[in-house]
Amino acid sequence: MICALREYESDNKNFTIADLVAKTGYNENSVRKYINEKLNGVHLHQVDEKNWRAEGVLKLSNDDFCQLMSQSLKAKALTPDMRLSRSLMKRSLDAFTLALEVYNRPSLENRVEAFCIFSVNAWELMLKAILIKSSGSGAVFQKNKRSISITDAVNKVLLQNDPVRKNIEALIELRDSAIHLLIPELQPQLSRLFQANVLNYQHQYTSEMGCSPLSGQSVGMLSLVVDGAQSEVALIKENYGDMTAEAVSEFLEKFNKTAAETNSLEFSIPMDYRLTLSRSKKDSDLVLSTGDNGQKAIIIRETKDPDTTHPHYRTGAISLLNSKQDTLITTYSFNAVIKKHGIQKDRKSEMHYEIDGRHRYSDKFINWFISNLSQPSWLNDAIKSYKRK
Repeated sequence: MICALREYESDNKNFTIADLVAKTGYNENSVRKYINEKLNGVHLHQVDEKNWRAEGVLKLSNDDFCQLMSQSLKAKALTPDMRLSRSLMKRSLDAFTLALEVYNRPSLENRVEAFCIFSVNAWELMLKAILIKSSGSGAVFQKNKRSISITDAVNKVLLQNDPVRKNIEALIELRDSAIHLLIPELQPQLSRLFQANVLNYQHQYTSEMGCSPLSGQSVGMLSLVVDGAQSEVALIKENYGDMTAEAVSEFLEKFNKTAAETNSLEFSIPMDYRLTLSRSKKDSDLVLSTGDNGQKAIIIRETKDPDTTHPHYRTGAISLLNSKQDTLITTYSFNAVIKKHGIQKDRKSEMHYEIDGRHRYSDKFINWFISNLSQPSWLNDAIKSYKRK
């Protein structure tokens, strides 16, 4: 019966007693008895003489519904193991929800690290709840009264080649190497791993409890994939040092290899771009036109790789400028020239390219800068202008 009621509530659809009889296979007297004695005014509400609506059923687990529908006057007493298993599932859901909340909080700079820690915790609690429910607390607690590790729980619940298992193991590795791997620059790659992890958790929780973990909440919180440029190990080395760069390089190599071998959405969500023809302009990002009244076309001759067209970040550009001429260029004087001549006014130009908030410069910019240094007071004028502003 709960499946039918969940369907009606999910579709926001009213139903009759006859509809419920047809869906469940119960006879009419049984359905009426269940409604009148157990559900009326709690999770079912009468709209008119014939129609009913379901409310709050999506939040009930299968166990909760079975207890509610129990025919005995006294609810069946829960064993200590059952109570512990339910408590762990509730705490698991709390950790999962918190992981989503911190990841979707725009002001939090270490959202990658926080999500990873809370998500691993959510999986650990749920896997142990599953073990206790199926095999008792002895499957989770050792003789010294300490709980088994999440790795042991994963080994007992999930098969060796299960993509879900590989996804969890990747997050465990991230958590254990947080100081090196959980950095903002890796968010585009890690978000694909995180997105698969969230969908896997939702599926596993629903399978165990019978209800969705986010019933009644915004499903927009489930969207975690972030598009962005591939992480540059050289840049990471410059910002974080050799040890972090080495750890990142090894992780990305392993991540890409596992993603290719597994070839499963349960391990990693790919980032795809697709073109769809639509007659409605409001549904499109690109417009195709024909005839005399068509929009003016822009011819794109070839795509350009910014690593080739704009290879220099600020530090590298300053170092290159100082190696090619005798005038000392400091960070301050470099910024003064950029500001005075509006180099960063356009996000993308022949001399400047901004990606993910970082500014890059082309060889043409380097040559332009050196050429202008030959003009008397050109650099000093830029510095004076910068000071005034």
